Amino acid sequence: MTDISLFESLLNCSTVEELHTNTTAIIGQMGFEHFLYGVQVNTSLTRPYRFILSCYPEAWRKHYDEEGYASIDPTVSHCARTAIPVIWKNEVFKGRKEARVRSEAKDSGLVSGASFSVHGGRGEAAMLSLATSRESREAQDDIVAMMGKAQLLTCYLHEAVQRIVLSQGPLPLKQITLTERERECLLWAAEGKTGWEIANIVSISERTVTFHLQNAAHKMGVVNRQQAISRALSMGLIAPCTIA
Repeated sequence: MTDISLFESLLNCSTVEELHTNTTAIIGQMGFEHFLYGVQVNTSLTRPYRFILSCYPEAWRKHYDEEGYASIDPTVSHCARTAIPVIWKNEVFKGRKEARVRSEAKDSGLVSGASFSVHGGRGEAAMLSLATSRESREAQDDIVAMMGKAQLLTCYLHEAVQRIVLSQGPLPLKQITLTERERECLLWAAEGKTGWEIANIVSISERTVTFHLQNAAHKMGVVNRQQAISRALSMGLIAPCTIA
């Protein structure tokens, strides 16, 4: 089976368990022993939806969560702001707290590795970390040689998670389509304009402005204008400078 066929096989998975099994097999063929995929969907600014698929050691996962290491792990912050992969090197974990995360991860068998990110068109952000217990120049060389395949794996895995989890879960990542007028009204509302002011700006009645804002809120599953603005911004449905 070619590399691309191997990755495409993830799209044929129908359950999380099947996806976990197939991903574990793929990363094994790539020379890694552990993986962790995580995605955050900003359906709420204060309570975003998160999903994790992992074969990391359970003891390390529990310790990592209890210590709140996600807030200081430089691979997490790196993948949140850029699409460029990051190899786990000492210079990446240069602070005292960061170095502790690195040291304790090594003690748990996550010695060498790299992290990859993908940012979806609906506001979701995901990262995939691949790790091995080997610590040597050879391990680092193997990781560098696999960077392209690992990034491709990240994309296919994310697409599979969208199909199996995000589109089916309690907070579904469904395709929400706003009309041009709905986006326009939301953008001006986000600027703090009242319904009367928006009506004058876009040359429609205030009642029509209210109609468009209510329609947009209904599509996004929220109940008022403030929630609609927050949801639209967090999910990438509206963005600055989209009004001509």
